[in-house]
Amino acid sequence: MGFGMSWPTNTTDIIDEIRYTIGRDILINVRVSGTACPDCSLDSVTNLSTDPFCATCAGEYWLNTISGVTCSAHVRWKSTDQPLRVAGGIIDEGDCYVTIALSGHLGCVQSSVSYVVDDKLMYMKNYKVRGVPQPNRITVVLLEDKG
Repeated sequence: MGFGMSWPTNTTDIIDEIRYTIGRDILINVRVSGTACPDCSLDSVTNLSTDPFCATCAGEYWLNTISGVTCSAHVRWKSTDQPLRVAGGIIDEGDCYVTIALSGHLGCVQSSVSYVVDDKLMYMKNYKVRGVPQPNRITVVLLEDKG
């Protein structure tokens, strides 16, 4: 005897409408290309510069071009969520959680460099693809740049 569950056919549209209504725009800074540093050479073992003190690339060798992608997100700050308490103490799960649509954004999340949420610079800790019966959203855990 199996348990059958029927899902409405337009759940993705409903979730997107909710996100657009209660969400706000965030900026995802994405690495779109990398060019070689003109002032140093590449160490093929480390994929970094042979000159760790290069003034142009700071020892990275690759000069990246960054592009910003704006999307609507449901934003939750850490202060509104309970911390994860375990026997050994509190686990830092992130400063901010953003949930965005999966469609068209997975590549941006995977190649993201940084995020701007509520005028604060953030860095990705991890992300999860979510949704039932089909994945339809991405939850990204962000850490605030304290520097």
